[in-house]
Amino acid sequence: MLSLLAASLVSPAFASSHREAPAISLDPAADITDFYMFNDPNDASRVVLIMNVNPMELPGGGPNFHRFDDNVLYSINVDNEGDAEEDVVFQVRFKTTYSELDAFGLPTFLYNIGAVGDAGSVYQKQTYTVTRVDDGVATTILSSGSVAPTNVGTQGGSSGYSPNSSTAGSITTANVESSGDYQFFAGPRQEGFFVDLERTFDLLNVAGLDTGANTNTLLGYNVHSIAISLPKTSLTKDGLAPTTGNKNHVVAGWATTSRRAVTVRRANGVDSASRGEWVQVARLGNPLVNEVVIPTTMKDTFNAAHPRDDIQFLSYVQDPAIARYMNLLLGTDDADALIAAAESAYGLGLTGREDLIETFLLGHPTLGTQPVDWALGGAIPGESGKVFAPFEAMRLNMEGTGFAVWPNGRGVADDCVDVALSGVAGYLIYLDAAHYVEDGVTSDGLSYLSTFPYLGDPWAGDDHPASYHDLSL
Repeated sequence: MLSLLAASLVSPAFASSHREAPAISLDPAADITDFYMFNDPNDASRVVLIMNVNPMELPGGGPNFHRFDDNVLYSINVDNEGDAEEDVVFQVRFKTTYSELDAFGLPTFLYNIGAVGDAGSVYQKQTYTVTRVDDGVATTILSSGSVAPTNVGTQGGSSGYSPNSSTAGSITTANVESSGDYQFFAGPRQEGFFVDLERTFDLLNVAGLDTGANTNTLLGYNVHSIAISLPKTSLTKDGLAPTTGNKNHVVAGWATTSRRAVTVRRANGVDSASRGEWVQVARLGNPLVNEVVIPTTMKDTFNAAHPRDDIQFLSYVQDPAIARYMNLLLGTDDADALIAAAESAYGLGLTGREDLIETFLLGHPTLGTQPVDWALGGAIPGESGKVFAPFEAMRLNMEGTGFAVWPNGRGVADDCVDVALSGVAGYLIYLDAAHYVEDGVTSDGLSYLSTFPYLGDPWAGDDHPASYHDLSL
């Protein structure tokens, strides 16, 4: 009962990054809902990076379905040195085109005529390019990828998707692009994150939670995903296979979206142009810090900030309000006392909430996701003039195999709410399974693919769970 009560207070804040800040909640195409980074379970030599946007896509939300925005720069950033500076960036840009006439020679208001998988049947199409930037040097690694189409419904192509299966449907496999050692996918995916939002937003309604009433509010919704599979050697700082001995096995990753500084809207209400420098509008590494640790008045600032400037948020990490709310309002254990008790038992040398600093700003020490012999603020061995710095990002130990478990990377089916609850309660740093905090929400009803891009095929417009109460479809 205690763990369910704790979850009832904080679970909406742990809703990964869905509408987490005031400004980005008004800009869904640039709103990063989730960021995943994990060792490929099918190939130990590869790693997978995924960023999702467009929170809570209603599958049947036509006639203009959700899509990527041509005016947004979508980026996945990787720091392989530990100095809070991106060393490898994957920039993705999209282009939307429309056919003027349908197959009958008539102007159309429909997204498609016939099955969406048939050539020429979809009249709104998107293509994309992927540019890799290494220390400021840009290289195009995919010049023209095709975005997978919307799963509009049973009349228009759901046979080409398999949202209830762990095997990718034909439309998904047809839109997995290959270029050299890379694989890419862009398009709608099933929302793989699971959390109960509604009970908590209803004035912290905790009634009935001990009866197993917590349910997945996001079941039945889609998102738009950008996924990249690539060799680990293309991310390590020395181009070698990741090993502890080489000190090249840990990378830090985060996703960002940016818009031009100036937007010009035309009088006809259709055309617009964007000009000026790119301005970052959203950022996501770990699915916790901005949602829970950063106060509302600073959330937009965090979304616009570069990791090198994260020192401005340090006080919120050192003394997070949410931990005190849990203890004061719900009677959970005093996190400070838990950390003090863990110091001698686990040799972590922690005081206060340095456990959160370790986990989210440096890398969880007992999971091996930081070079433990590097001194904070000290020189990075072999990197002249560079300093080992704390900053918010997701760390991944690439020396491992199989799906990661957050906070060592993040796999598509990780129960991030439970892990986040445990972290705020002070249990995560020393991995005490006896004190693991759970919210009772599971991935029931969701499907994940066994192959790239791993997130399940999107729900169809007229064939999806109507709500989290209906798992029969």
